[in-house]
Amino acid sequence: MTDGLHELFDQYVDQLISGEKSAVCVLHDLDLSEVLGPLLETSTLVVQQLGAVEPSPEFRQASRTWVRSLFFSRLARKESRPGFLFMWWQRRWTTAMATALVVCLAGMGLVAASVDSLPNGFFYPMKTATEQVRLMLVVSDVDRAQLQLEFVESRLDEMTTMASRGDSDTVVLLAGEVTHLIAQMCTGALFESLDIDSEIAEVLAARSAADPEMSLEEALSMDRAGALQLLQCAMATAPPELRPTIERLMGALSRDFDASISLIESSA
Repeated sequence: MTDGLHELFDQYVDQLISGEKSAVCVLHDLDLSEVLGPLLETSTLVVQQLGAVEPSPEFRQASRTWVRSLFFSRLARKESRPGFLFMWWQRRWTTAMATALVVCLAGMGLVAASVDSLPNGFFYPMKTATEQVRLMLVVSDVDRAQLQLEFVESRLDEMTTMASRGDSDTVVLLAGEVTHLIAQMCTGALFESLDIDSEIAEVLAARSAADPEMSLEEALSMDRAGALQLLQCAMATAPPELRPTIERLMGALSRDFDASISLIESSA
């Protein structure tokens, strides 16, 4: 293709992008217009149609239920425990690396920038990674449980914010993360005397077997009931210094789930 044809082709594309219907008529090369005209006009129509494609409500609901089931089925799966020496070495190495990483990120100001980030934000993966590092570095079982409850409150705040924006898919995933964090706390060393494995299995099994036809409001109501069930079990054997936090979280959990359900219903 000669330089003249290159320029002619670029001019033709620019005219199509700008929406000029008379682009073919403006071209001086009739043969090029006849060959490329129908092809490029067809491509613009295809792009317009693809931009208007949206999944059906049934497909979105089935996908949401599948993601929830996959999440909770993996959560309920028992993990094999490696040997003591391996765990001891891995924990020392991981702790050292995590500490260095947090110090570097904090020096750059990135950790502070990620504190208020949301799941659709650029810094959110850094926020959740920092939370895991904090859990890894804590020594006291009570402090670890306090951190997990703090992270639950953070997920609840994020859930209501995303619900106010009409992002129902993210709301469902955050609701599952709330249950995950509470179950993780209940399986910690602080609650070893509590026979809660059956309660956790019951809560997780109920979500894995959720009806695909279940509405979003029903799914969130189930998540709320399961999370409250686990918190009530933990409250029975929690140390005195942890009980006020659990009691406050139970109230916040009910309130934020109700608010999220109301916001989703109003935006539907």
